[in-house]
Amino acid sequence: MPPEEYVPEFKDEPEPVVEPVKADNTPEPSLTQKLEELKHGKKPELNLDQLFPHESIRRGQDELIHDLDKACAEKKVLIAHAPTGMGKTAAALCVALKHALKENKVVFFLTNRHTQHQIAVNTLKQIQHKTKLELPCVDLIGKRWMCNQDVANLFGNEFNEYCKSVVEKGECEFYTHIRQKKEVTVEAKRCLGKLKLRGPLHNEELTAECNAQNLCSYEMALLLAKDARILIGDYNYLFSTYAAKTVLQKMDKEVQDIILILDEGHNLPGRVTDMLSNMLTTNMLKNSIYEAKKFRFNGLLGWLADLNAVLNELAQFSELHEREKKVSKEEFIFKVQQRLNYDQFLEELEFAADEVRKKRHKSYLGGVHSFLDMWKNGEEQGFVRYISQRRGRFGEVIGLNYSCLDPSLVTRDVFNNIHAGIIMSGTLKPTHMYKNVLGIDSGIEKEYVSPFPSENKLSIIIPETSTKYTMRNETMFKKIAEKCSELCGLIPGNLALFFPSYELRDNIAKFIITPKKLFWEKSEMNKEEKDVFLELFKAEKNAGGVLLGVAGANFAEGIDLPGDLLNGVVVVGLPLAKPDLFTREIINYYDQKFGRGWNYGYIYPAMNKCFQSAGRCIRSETDKGVVIYLDDRFVGEQYYCCFSREGLRVSKDYKRLLREFFNSTPL
Repeated sequence: MPPEEYVPEFKDEPEPVVEPVKADNTPEPSLTQKLEELKHGKKPELNLDQLFPHESIRRGQDELIHDLDKACAEKKVLIAHAPTGMGKTAAALCVALKHALKENKVVFFLTNRHTQHQIAVNTLKQIQHKTKLELPCVDLIGKRWMCNQDVANLFGNEFNEYCKSVVEKGECEFYTHIRQKKEVTVEAKRCLGKLKLRGPLHNEELTAECNAQNLCSYEMALLLAKDARILIGDYNYLFSTYAAKTVLQKMDKEVQDIILILDEGHNLPGRVTDMLSNMLTTNMLKNSIYEAKKFRFNGLLGWLADLNAVLNELAQFSELHEREKKVSKEEFIFKVQQRLNYDQFLEELEFAADEVRKKRHKSYLGGVHSFLDMWKNGEEQGFVRYISQRRGRFGEVIGLNYSCLDPSLVTRDVFNNIHAGIIMSGTLKPTHMYKNVLGIDSGIEKEYVSPFPSENKLSIIIPETSTKYTMRNETMFKKIAEKCSELCGLIPGNLALFFPSYELRDNIAKFIITPKKLFWEKSEMNKEEKDVFLELFKAEKNAGGVLLGVAGANFAEGIDLPGDLLNGVVVVGLPLAKPDLFTREIINYYDQKFGRGWNYGYIYPAMNKCFQSAGRCIRSETDKGVVIYLDDRFVGEQYYCCFSREGLRVSKDYKRLLREFFNSTPL
């Protein structure tokens, strides 16, 4: 057993050397002079000090600005692990704008968080106010979320097909108020002029204006995009072929004209592989059969039943405990062809789905068509095809999966063709993994230290318990719960416990004993439920509440609990992926491609979830709190190498450390 407090003796990789920002005493032209040059079509180089929106630059922010400036000048992509609090948005936008104005490029600020849209827009408003420059900007979220119609129950391709159908048939009044015979209406031009005068607008401001005039918010945003210098949007506006093509055509730009700022970049690989994947389940087929009966497409009923029979036939497993196996493209098509004509079935499904969408927004038949088309025409390299069986809420569910393993099938071309850019996140470690997995050939990797005072944060690994599968039993669950109960008493106010799964959470948390109120996260929570849950948790800050969450789920990312709303986070165990067929395929794929399958497909993604959970605690330079990593595997070399060494302690004497921290650090 390790001593009471120690540091494992592993070799650290050398810290990257960063060139200091050099002072330049050359007199700068005045901003007025540069604005005049812009008006006359010249390309002046604006000083970064003039574009930076705040009075002073934070610790580490100057280093980030310098590195990104260099990356843009060299037409490269900066892969930046930059912790919370560095001011990444302001730094990235001022540098990107400098080069966009000079080179006549456009800035794409892409993020998967709606709250980050607001921060980006506010930053641009500050830059515009400071410089008096006109900064045409458009803030785009998903087309479905901008729709004026009632489309709450539509997702993905269902919405896209519905939107396409009603627009082509002239049945969407909001669209026809903007375009008639492909020409922009007078009402739309008038609204467009008003919106341009208002400068950078958050999407909600745009949508409110359009709703008031019965105009399609999405189409109006695309009209704004034509003259935009900055586009704020979701990842799909560059990494979905259809969405990217639409936006770039409206802006009259090519991928080569983009300076990219990619926020929360650790999420990009998963988002891209999800976009490229599809699944057909027995539940989808049941709903499709019901839909075909309801709308009297009786000719499809037998074929849908045959397709359901094929799925059940494929789900005959040779081993007693086997629940999944690979299925080749040819095997599935052959079994379908034995019962019906595959191509004719596709045509009939497409026609029926279009007819259904005339009467209601959603079509299950359309979902079946989408899968069968992708299964037949989709790529082989970088994908895995398999059948699986799992227990659902209403019995066994069989699913045929066409799942993407490799996001670089899309991202490589994007990153290697953009003018320059930055991928940034507070958990972008190790940077070399993201460079490889995303296929970035011309990338600069950099890790930055936290700008927050080190004395405000205490990080401890307690190597006394384990959630390792072979050690999961009631005795271990009680031991972990005992540690959690102690930590609930040692950490004042609110704290959050993040477990590897809901099942493990329930097995352990039922033994936790604390006077503090317990808040049990649920696996399926809508936005309103999450908001209420968080407000109730915040309200317990004085008496103290305990959030019982799951790493990688609802509250482990994307929420801010600053100040005394959260004084501690306990990461209970390693949230390793289930060693199922898909995980094994990812490991094998990256082993063959990079020789690092175990790390890229298993260890690093789990550690990323740990650090995302830990990041809920310290959100500003005045926040104070502790982060506990509760599992003896965290001191193993393959996991310990992922940690930042700054302020990290490995100790069993955690009671003393916590008492000293909170006694000397008033909250």
